[in-house]
Amino acid sequence: MAEDKNIKQQYLNFDEYIRQGEPEKKERAEAWRVAIGLQAVDGLKTSEYLQETARRNIEGEITIDEARQLVKEYYIKEMEKSLQ
Repeated sequence: MAEDKNIKQQYLNFDEYIRQGEPEKKERAEAWRVAIGLQAVDGLKTSEYLQETARRNIEGEITIDEARQLVKEYYIKEMEKSLQ
């Protein structure tokens, strides 16, 4: 289990997917890196949840539409929590 976590951490920055990943993973990783980079340009920090969801999409565990829905639901819940 610890080894799985280390592998996930290694890939969270997406560079490793881009360097060594399969073509489909590489393409998805590049798209996520750009999206996250655009957030950073605006001074926004992405959540660990978003990064983990991105990894799941890159790995092919979920589709981009599923990732979009999961992230949307997560941020709605977070916003609701902050308003309470």
